[in-house]
Amino acid sequence: MATLARLDVTELGKLAPDLLVCDVDAVDVDSLELLRRIRFVLPTCVIAVYTGIMEPGWCLSCHLAGANCLLSKDSDEQTLSAGVRGALITGCYTDPRFAA
Repeated sequence: MATLARLDVTELGKLAPDLLVCDVDAVDVDSLELLRRIRFVLPTCVIAVYTGIMEPGWCLSCHLAGANCLLSKDSDEQTLSAGVRGALITGCYTDPRFAA
């Protein structure tokens, strides 16, 4: 397990994680473009987006950009861990809060 304070897509490619959890709310680049780059560099990685943005369309945009899993910052630990497990097992998970 590794934690990166600053996201460098090239470094991620070298690490080649099986699971990557990204908080994209405060990145200094376009969040969706960042997800596209990560997906390109890590085609088999499960990418989980951890976000507080609950705007209509954001969830779909993240999935289309390459995220397998969308986790709400409003979720408790149990829901977050169940979501990550679900994404690892099935390849996709969307927190039900995004449907509301």
